[in-house]
Amino acid sequence: MAENTAARSERIAKEVALSRQELIGLQYQALQQFPKEKRWPFTTGVTAVGINAGFVGLIANSMFRRVLDVTQARVLSALPMFTIPAVTAVAAWQSFVAQSMLAGDLNCPVCSQVRGASINVLAGFINPVCLAIPMAGGLATRYYTAVMPKSNADFWQFWLKPSQPILKRMFPVLALQVVYGAILASKEFDLYLKISRHGFVVLEDGKTLSVPGSKES
Repeated sequence: MAENTAARSERIAKEVALSRQELIGLQYQALQQFPKEKRWPFTTGVTAVGINAGFVGLIANSMFRRVLDVTQARVLSALPMFTIPAVTAVAAWQSFVAQSMLAGDLNCPVCSQVRGASINVLAGFINPVCLAIPMAGGLATRYYTAVMPKSNADFWQFWLKPSQPILKRMFPVLALQVVYGAILASKEFDLYLKISRHGFVVLEDGKTLSVPGSKES
């Protein structure tokens, strides 16, 4: 009886109640224990998500500018069309994929791949394309290269016609974003499992964490 009580006390002593942010912080500390070349999914891999989204923004901006015959303000439009999608994509990935995984909210390998692909499509493809439309339209209005429709019905009809061939030409980019999002999420999940084996384990209640040095995991 005394031995069971002592074992139970030892197990409880290895568990500490943590907030979600504290848990994520400790998981990132555990990540730093791995060699730099092995922790790339959470570092340079996420940076690549932003860079890819930025290039999608530049491609979409270039295509819509050509449709509207806009030749002015190339640099002026390129800077926000790269920066905004890049920052948005990184923030979305960190929030909905990386941090959710480290917090224990994303414990399924297939779910992580699906979410990674979805986030990369939404933040790394759809968002830049949608941003390119008002950017090109505003420049066309400013430099009088095209007449923008005033009514809502004419607006959708005006943009639907050029958008269809542009989206068809960008389909390989969309496929690339899907594949990269799924692969990166899979690599992050594999590394997350390795972190867990080194003593940082999210328990079922989501409120406790096994401290470093625990061998019970």
